[in-house]
Amino acid sequence: MKETNIDSMKYRTSTHLASVDVDTIIAEKGKCIVTIRDTYYSKAEVINGKKVGENVNGKVVDGYFILFKEDLKPMMVNSGNRKKINMLVKMAKNCSNSDSRNIGNWIGMQIELLYDPNIFFGKEQTGGIVVSDKPVIKTKTVLTDAQFDKALVSITNGTFTTEKLKEDFILTDEQLGKL
Repeated sequence: MKETNIDSMKYRTSTHLASVDVDTIIAEKGKCIVTIRDTYYSKAEVINGKKVGENVNGKVVDGYFILFKEDLKPMMVNSGNRKKINMLVKMAKNCSNSDSRNIGNWIGMQIELLYDPNIFFGKEQTGGIVVSDKPVIKTKTVLTDAQFDKALVSITNGTFTTEKLKEDFILTDEQLGKL
């Protein structure tokens, strides 16, 4: 199969989220807002003479990594982006500086990723991913009666909670009465 008029970066291979991925998401959706599902630090080790650990595009590296709830590759997080996430966590969770730096407290946070074409890698201007320093504002939507009924089934099944329903949606007085 031949494809024409496509992004020249569409079929590139990469193990982790790259600036071109964020740029593409922004071009398609207007924004790149993601939810942190998990975080970890990976330190490379030498085992039997071979360096093992987190492989980022063919190179084993030490670093902090984020996994997202959205269907995206993991992201390696540089110190500047870690500082921004720490600040956002501190504001959102009203916690201390040291608690905001604990990467376990990042889980569940929504952040906006931006593409900055002015970032350098060494002497080369490559562009890069930047975490926005503005908190993501959650917008609540009104549930139709059919959506509410589905949500009630999910709550009964244990796959959803009333707290999450109230947090994410605008409920009518009638719907609140049924909870």
